[in-house]
Amino acid sequence: MENSIVFEATIDAPAEKVWETLTDPDKIEQYMFGSRCDSKWTPGSKANYYIKQNEKDVTVVKGEVIRSVPNKLLEHTLFPANSGIEDTLENYLVIIYEMEEEDGKTELTITQKGYKYVENGQERYIDTQKGWKAVLPKLKEVAEQ
Repeated sequence: MENSIVFEATIDAPAEKVWETLTDPDKIEQYMFGSRCDSKWTPGSKANYYIKQNEKDVTVVKGEVIRSVPNKLLEHTLFPANSGIEDTLENYLVIIYEMEEEDGKTELTITQKGYKYVENGQERYIDTQKGWKAVLPKLKEVAEQ
């Protein structure tokens, strides 16, 4: 098992539109398994993804923004809430979205890392690969609308 996973996609949309797709709760909901994330997307702000269940918001992934440069870079931590894993800093993964625009298209690179050091790292590594294989095409589709 590697410590990180990298996914890349060329999106037929400017970086501003890709950024909006990554940060707008209504757009996130369209590609991220129905979850939403209301965040200020500034360093130190929460990046908690949640779903509606019986009229209540249920957090499915917890995180905090580390770095944020609109239309260029977004980095935050990730922790699977309600997974039975101890909620300690050592069990948080890091995800980095990097955007590079050229001729109206954006090269999006997604790096998710920290698997060697977290509880259930192997299982989370496999789940991440499966998850992004489903999510990335939908993210691309939403951004290109």
